[in-house]
Amino acid sequence: MRSSSSPARSSTSGLPYRHVDVFAHQPFSGNGLAVFPDAQGLSAKLMLRLTQELRQFESIFLAATAETGVFDARVFTVEEELPFAGHPALGAGAVVHEVQAPGIDAATFFLALPAGRVRLDSERLGPGAYRVAMEQGRPAFGRMLREDEEAPFLDALNLEPKNRDGRLPLEVVSTGLPYLIVPVTPGGLARARIRVADFDGLLEKIGAKFVYVFDAEGREGRTWDNTGAVEDIATGSAAGPTSAYLVRHRIVDAEKPFVLRQGRFVGRPSEIRVEVAGSADLPTSVTVAGDVQMVGTGMIEATLPTEDVLTR
Repeated sequence: MRSSSSPARSSTSGLPYRHVDVFAHQPFSGNGLAVFPDAQGLSAKLMLRLTQELRQFESIFLAATAETGVFDARVFTVEEELPFAGHPALGAGAVVHEVQAPGIDAATFFLALPAGRVRLDSERLGPGAYRVAMEQGRPAFGRMLREDEEAPFLDALNLEPKNRDGRLPLEVVSTGLPYLIVPVTPGGLARARIRVADFDGLLEKIGAKFVYVFDAEGREGRTWDNTGAVEDIATGSAAGPTSAYLVRHRIVDAEKPFVLRQGRFVGRPSEIRVEVAGSADLPTSVTVAGDVQMVGTGMIEATLPTEDVLTR
């Protein structure tokens, strides 16, 4: 994180965090997240250890910068740091709104993530509830797989050719993280799972980081960590590429908002609001939005390992 005027944190000071649910119509739905609003001076090693301790799918760590309304941000899963992630960014926007503008109904903030700066527009919906929108920028379209290249990916996902939605291609799309979009039937969506050991390596061959298995008719998707051990509940970084893909292939119209669904298979149904600007021939930007519910406040009180706290 970049330096700011804040002093380095002492190894004995408490570290507050906010627990929120993102893409959630009420608390205890959607995708849970830990937001650390004042993570100035923490090392990457400690951020990873804190994420592992809390066992959230992801955590986000913020630090104020010299620019008003701009915060350095780093996102960690229990395995690694991500350059960009959607639901942590939206959850962070709601927490910053709560902390920085408690009496304001609408506010705008920026996160400086390793993948670049993103704008967050937050609206207060009521006590402890916010709706946050994030423009993810212009989508980048990568590899579109030929039919004779599909078999290893379908097999790795426990899918048979009949589970494919034959109208649409397997294609890599990114609005910050590159996803392989795999269009399937409703039965294929229910059947899908990662069942190979080196799925990372398979995706790397085509320039993808993760996979998103998607039923275009039902507007519903699924994704996992690349070991297949954990299914994500709602994935903002996948919603952007998927919405651009749907517009490009004329399944939905540009300039018209629609809803993507995720999380049903893990008992946390979630709704992701998306809109693509431009046209099918030239999608120019993607906006992803979701409701954020405040669930709880916590404090890390254990003494932070000295070697994991940066000094200035």
